[in-house]
Amino acid sequence: PGRYAERLRRLVSRSEPLRRVDLLIAGAFIEARSCERFAALAPVIGAPLDDFFQGLYQVEARHHRMYLDAARSTAAREGIPIDERIEQFASLEAELITAPDEMFRFHSGPPA
Repeated sequence: PGRYAERLRRLVSRSEPLRRVDLLIAGAFIEARSCERFAALAPVIGAPLDDFFQGLYQVEARHHRMYLDAARSTAAREGIPIDERIEQFASLEAELITAPDEMFRFHSGPPA
């Protein structure tokens, strides 16, 4: 995996049940970033792929919500406070997406 996913995975707990919640949170952030990127690409990519990318945007948005809902549900069932974990992932994700990256990828920061 690229730097983005690899660094998010480092934040994932090794202990259950927090590990399961963390994996869902990480997945939600990856899907949200994909959604953002597809939304940005759709209007500039041109026909016939613009409709395809718009469809991908909608799918990724749905996946983001599903992962986050599953994380919240699992956390509630296990008695895990989730808001702080979401903030930790959000902080790392913001750093990753704004810091220059040696290898430009779909989920990377700006090229170094």
